[in-house]
Amino acid sequence: MGFLPRIARAVRARRYPDAYTGCLLAILVTVLEVVSGFTQNRKWIDVLFSATVVLLLGLIALATADIRIRQNTVLNGARGGLLFTGRSQLPALGTQLQGAHRTVEIYGLQLGHVVHHMLPTIADRALSDCHFRLALLSPVDANGDKVPWIGDMGAVHGFPNLEDVLRANLAHLRHWHEGLTPKQRRNIEIRAYPVIPTASVILFDVKKHSGYAHVEPILHTLPPMERPTFWITEKDDFKLFHLLVDHYQELWQQAIALPDLAL
Repeated sequence: MGFLPRIARAVRARRYPDAYTGCLLAILVTVLEVVSGFTQNRKWIDVLFSATVVLLLGLIALATADIRIRQNTVLNGARGGLLFTGRSQLPALGTQLQGAHRTVEIYGLQLGHVVHHMLPTIADRALSDCHFRLALLSPVDANGDKVPWIGDMGAVHGFPNLEDVLRANLAHLRHWHEGLTPKQRRNIEIRAYPVIPTASVILFDVKKHSGYAHVEPILHTLPPMERPTFWITEKDDFKLFHLLVDHYQELWQQAIALPDLAL
């Protein structure tokens, strides 16, 4: 798209009005300068010089608007989501849960923050027909045998007592879920997966255009509060977004339903 068509399109979209206002004022002043050459006793060289300077200022305003249009086009066309270098930069999880419309899928390692702070919010949203899937690491496999690498996972995660934390959180979730209303229980599913996790992932409204994936990698001995997080949408990267959704929904199918977990 050429210079003038880009400017015309931006004007119709009412973008960058400051630049166009400056350009219009420059044109107006240029016209007044030319008119003054006829009505006042001024040298034409002076009129021509001042009119040219003002007109150039108007062109600079248009060029500035065009640069902003091009920058915005590049930014909007770039692939990639949002990166947060620590949890302190993230919106509160409660705010994210309140902003979900239809579905929230939380695939955590121990779901500590969810268990201790978010259950009332989840129960309330479940009454509004928002469906939740909560998944956390299981300390036992489908047969009830202890997962052999749970101690190593705890060392990586920075929780030497990870097995005890998982058992306590699962027991708390089981008791909490049993006390919910039938509608809330239908809208809240809880499972545990006995496979090594590499990230904590939350999928928000993935079947809607506004959906996004929240991904926090599990980094060696780095505390959860200091781990980087990125958000990615279908628009950011279609392939990566659907790989995340498909793989974690497959993990859900492999996970053990909370009532069937032999703790």
